[in-house]
Amino acid sequence: PQLVAYRDYLLNEPHLQGVVSLKECITNPDLALNRGILEPLASLKRVGKIDCQNCVILIDALCDAEYHKPDHGDTITTFLLKHTPTFPSWLKVVGTVRTQFQELTKQLPYTRISLDKGNNDNVQKDMLDYINFRLQNSPSIQNNVTISTPGKVESGNVAQHKFSQHLLHLSQGSFLFAKLTLDLLERGHLVAKSSGYKVLPVNLAQIYLLHFNLRFPTVRSFDKVTHILSVCLSALYPLTLVEIYYSVNSLLVDKFLPWEEFLQRFKLLSGFLVKRL
Repeated sequence: PQLVAYRDYLLNEPHLQGVVSLKECITNPDLALNRGILEPLASLKRVGKIDCQNCVILIDALCDAEYHKPDHGDTITTFLLKHTPTFPSWLKVVGTVRTQFQELTKQLPYTRISLDKGNNDNVQKDMLDYINFRLQNSPSIQNNVTISTPGKVESGNVAQHKFSQHLLHLSQGSFLFAKLTLDLLERGHLVAKSSGYKVLPVNLAQIYLLHFNLRFPTVRSFDKVTHILSVCLSALYPLTLVEIYYSVNSLLVDKFLPWEEFLQRFKLLSGFLVKRL
């Protein structure tokens, strides 16, 4: 890790741990960023305890914060705009935003790179490299994309080339789409041996629908996790397990869900939800 010195600094300064706690980050985010992150990092850099030339903070989907825009205070975008002048030059911010919402970030003084529609040659090359890497290192994927027709067996290299080009076109620059599709093929949930690859999903919605259909084949099985998903998707910040538990029970009018049964239901969502400690 590049910031071990910062971690050690926090461990030795209990008052700073309080400054960057979740509670304080919500109550006073300006203080948390400046006193808990930027000032310590700048100090450690000055004394040579951080020797990397540049560090990057990645913030994905800045536009998603607009769905939960507060009645008062900052969104992530306006928060960044306010604090950008105080960032040290070696600490870079990389943010992503959907094309249709790029107006939300027009005031940020950042260099802009467009990845629209996969037209960027570097994105295409990176995507193809990733697909080929997964293909070459997974016999399961290779087996599930090799086309076989009566009287004709296509060579593995030709089949893999055709498949990689097809998935490259389908992905349209989305690494998430490519990864999830390859994961399904690797686990045997998809077998794409027809020449047109018609069995492959064409968007992320179809991939997630397939995942949920595999995990919850009946309405009754899905009903067990409906309230958990409702609570997690409507929350403005990541909830702890206990908070989810009490929120779920607040939705149940007729009966109280025991803790043990709640844990069993929560485990059904492993892979879909990441548990906070």
